[in-house]
Amino acid sequence: MLIELSLWVTIGGNGSHQSKLSNETMMNFYKIFLANQFTYFSLCPLIKVSIVCFYRRIFTTRTFQWTSFSINVLISLWGLGVFLACALQCRPLKAYWDQSVDGQCLDGYTLIVVNQIFNVVMDFVLLALPIPLIWGLHRSWQDKLAINGVFALGGFVCFASIFRVVVLFWINESDMTYTVYQATLWTHIEPSIGLICSCLPTIRGLFPRGKLSSNNYRYRNEVPYYGNTDVSTSNFVATGRKTSTAESIKLENGVPRRSNSSEGGLPSSVKSNDTSWLDITVRTEIDVRQDDLPRYLR
Repeated sequence: MLIELSLWVTIGGNGSHQSKLSNETMMNFYKIFLANQFTYFSLCPLIKVSIVCFYRRIFTTRTFQWTSFSINVLISLWGLGVFLACALQCRPLKAYWDQSVDGQCLDGYTLIVVNQIFNVVMDFVLLALPIPLIWGLHRSWQDKLAINGVFALGGFVCFASIFRVVVLFWINESDMTYTVYQATLWTHIEPSIGLICSCLPTIRGLFPRGKLSSNNYRYRNEVPYYGNTDVSTSNFVATGRKTSTAESIKLENGVPRRSNSSEGGLPSSVKSNDTSWLDITVRTEIDVRQDDLPRYLR
């Protein structure tokens, strides 16, 4: 789309008054206009589908999986239908950019407006889709608010979609090349911002320290540092300060040391530069039979 935009403003006469353009420039204008419709009608559904697929990797509940799958099917079918309508809006298609060719054409302006209204609705659906699940997470309200803030940045995409609907009504067919430039601008802003917002959740990986809570980060700077190795939990939880009863790993100057109620070293089989002790695997196998259940649960 950016390549098309560059051609559109150089050889396509976009932003210039139509009365000052030659027939060749006007043909280039409509050729690039048609090509831009094909790319836009393909790009927007792909971005929306990719965002929903990202949601599906995070939230794996059965209800959400079916809901998100239905939304993806709807977006895909709509995108395919609009793409085919764009390809068949003129018969023959050459009549779209060559006024000398006798052909039948649909109202392309109506097609663009209807598709944009669908985009606005789906943008709000995608913005609201993960919010109930985020607030249902077992996290602090600060974490939930931060996650919602990342997704809320997609609200700018909704604004861009709505504003694009508005500028579409500013187009005057008597001077198409001059009055279409606002719509051209927001046609390229909307998917660009959508693509950026779809990548925002991965940006946190650039700041690994932000993944630790404030308490753990404060204890981490203290020496010695202890990590809880209680097998009753399934996660390697950093506890910071040593308790009197819990067995722990002492991390001092990058060298692991075993610690229980009293200070001690690692087993003789573990070397100081060996980190294999960090590889903890928890395997749980549960076999539930109906006969084992209480009577009120059968």
